[in-house]
Amino acid sequence: MPIGQVKDSIISDLTYAYNKLPAPSANVAVGRMAKTAALALRGKVYLYWGSWKNKGWPELEGFTQNATEATAAFTAAAADLKKVANDFGLTLYKGGEPGEIDTLGKADKLPNYYYLFTPKANGDPENLLYFTHGGTGTSQGEELMRDFAGRSHEGSQCWVSPRFEIADRYQLLTTGDFAPKLVPLNPTTVADARTRVNSAVNPASYANRDYRCKSTIQWDYEVSLGMVSLASTGMCPFIYKTWGANVVIGGVKYITYNTDGSNSGFVFRKFVRNYAGQGRSDGDYAWPVIRLADVYLMYAEAANEISGGIPPADAVDLVNRVRHRGNLPPLAAAKTDNHDHFFDAIEQERIVELIGEGQRSFDLRRWRVIETKWVGPGNAAGVWRLDTWNTQAQRYFQNTSFREYQQDYIFKIPQSERDRNPNLTQNVPWR
Repeated sequence: MPIGQVKDSIISDLTYAYNKLPAPSANVAVGRMAKTAALALRGKVYLYWGSWKNKGWPELEGFTQNATEATAAFTAAAADLKKVANDFGLTLYKGGEPGEIDTLGKADKLPNYYYLFTPKANGDPENLLYFTHGGTGTSQGEELMRDFAGRSHEGSQCWVSPRFEIADRYQLLTTGDFAPKLVPLNPTTVADARTRVNSAVNPASYANRDYRCKSTIQWDYEVSLGMVSLASTGMCPFIYKTWGANVVIGGVKYITYNTDGSNSGFVFRKFVRNYAGQGRSDGDYAWPVIRLADVYLMYAEAANEISGGIPPADAVDLVNRVRHRGNLPPLAAAKTDNHDHFFDAIEQERIVELIGEGQRSFDLRRWRVIETKWVGPGNAAGVWRLDTWNTQAQRYFQNTSFREYQQDYIFKIPQSERDRNPNLTQNVPWR
């Protein structure tokens, strides 16, 4: 079946859903879709279709790039997403306000962005479409803490760690722009590693940054609440490569955060619960599939594509609303003066706002920028992923062939599906 026909069927289903579903209200149970969910999802389908039609999809046999169709899809996406943003009285969590933030090395007061990813936000209007979880004793709890936290948090396993590069993405509150890049240093061999300016293991290097930084990741000497057997064990500091050790900080004795699964020098705070009483697999947080902040950024992207080169004022305003929750100043004029500069600003916000929510890999594919963000085919050296100690932790795309890059842009059709349906062929790069 042609992909255009599949797309049209999906759009038809979502249009039907939008027409039949109720408007969002307190009477719509958590996890049930309202009109806004169907409309946001339809807008996202149009946005992705516009991206593919704009940038092409050569790995998909029979797909044709078409600028006219791309413009039509971006126009439809902008209309749907703008309606979600403006017509239903929706607001970002806590009005989009940054909230309070604690000093470096403390976590008694965390910004509103952090609490958006805890059950405190279940049912909040920002969350348009999500998966619910039953919590303790239901066998339907979420396992986010098990994946994102370490042993000190109910024996969690730290399957997921932030890469070193993400820390450089959090901009300064003072300038609204990037800080000098962090310098990875090994504190066992560099005498001033803990105090050198811009050192990745100097806690002061993370001061005065986007509030989403402290809400999302932990660096050396940041703390989080430990938990064992459903009881609090008090705050435990993260110190890379120092697992479960006794340390004294500011005259107070602590046991360090046991995160032997971390291999980057950072661990997540996002999705890690800040209260005891639930096991690592017993959470009841409603996972966001589409949030209002994502709608704002998707609208800004679609509107930018059809703007004729000058970003629309309402699109810039919505991006600034997302930035405000990080307590950042509005975008400087130089970042909104043309299509490319504004696109870069939108990408930046998508990275820090949506980290860990499964969006980035698909953005890279639909924008066709994997090679520019990493390296192109045939690069013998590849790209080493460093940690905060300047250790070469893992190498990507070493001697990667053009065919392998093609495979990054499209899935392989499983053989089991082809066995069940003899009409299925195989996607080109996987033949």
